[in-house]
Amino acid sequence: MSILTVTSNNRKSIFVASSTEGLEVARAVKANFDKEADVDIWNENVFSLNKSYLSSLLNRSAFYDYAIILFTPDDKAVVRDEEVFMPRDNAIFEFGLFMGSIGPARAFVIAEETAKILSDFQGISISKYRTRSNLVAAVGTACDEIRKEMEVSERRYRFSLLPSTSLAIGYYKNFIEKVLRAFETMDEYEIFEKNNDDEKINIQKRKIRNRVPTITILLPNKLLNLLPQNLNHIAYGMTKVNIQSKSRPYPFYLEGDIHDEDNLNFFDIPTTLLASLETIEKVFEEDFLERDNIRESIERREIGNFEKTLRKLLKDNVENNTIKFAMINPN
Repeated sequence: MSILTVTSNNRKSIFVASSTEGLEVARAVKANFDKEADVDIWNENVFSLNKSYLSSLLNRSAFYDYAIILFTPDDKAVVRDEEVFMPRDNAIFEFGLFMGSIGPARAFVIAEETAKILSDFQGISISKYRTRSNLVAAVGTACDEIRKEMEVSERRYRFSLLPSTSLAIGYYKNFIEKVLRAFETMDEYEIFEKNNDDEKINIQKRKIRNRVPTITILLPNKLLNLLPQNLNHIAYGMTKVNIQSKSRPYPFYLEGDIHDEDNLNFFDIPTTLLASLETIEKVFEEDFLERDNIRESIERREIGNFEKTLRKLLKDNVENNTIKFAMINPN
């Protein structure tokens, strides 16, 4: 097993929606974000053949980190005896869909300045641009405004509705928090292994010398690596032990000689993340998951979100290096 530096700050994923007439503007928006994010435009092999547009869109709305919807003046309408040019109905629908799915802090509108905006959008910040020959430059200021909002969103990390959020909160409350509290209150603890009959062996009593032990959380690079048949390979060279507190035993992996209590390193592999694997299979359609490495992208987002949520909950401990993170590479 090798341990890699964790990078939870994966490239952002952005979906850009527009009308057919607004495609050149969508490409200009993509050009503004391409170096820092994975940007997909709605016509770039995004929607599945033989699937309804709505079905594909619902899958996509749960997949991306951010959405940028373009309101271009495509349809002529008369509003209160005034002739105006409105955005396409589908663009308005898509903005509402993404805003409901990923939240108003992650769904944005860029509107051409002559497009008539519905009064329902009053109070929503909308970036605007003026059409000219250089569209990349024309939408540059609007993209910069959105970029700043994205930076704020990343700094003010919100607890999302991703399944990994609930898993991280449960892992924190039921494992990490209780382990740290146990080390603060116990005078000694017991380390033991278990044999094939689930009986305790190699029992050792240890006095607590360090009230704030360092625990490294080993994150997988793929959720499948957490399956029981793969864990032995991942944890090769480590010893699986239980640390008995006053209330219950806590399972850990140890690296180093179990008898050398001055050089023991505690590791945990959060197998609770396996629930994300099952959720992904339930939420997304199979043909969607098999397209363009989408399954791998969703898994990376789940793993990254699990870490981000824990870092939010463990802010003080992480800053004090009580809790560390590493990514495991089973190869």
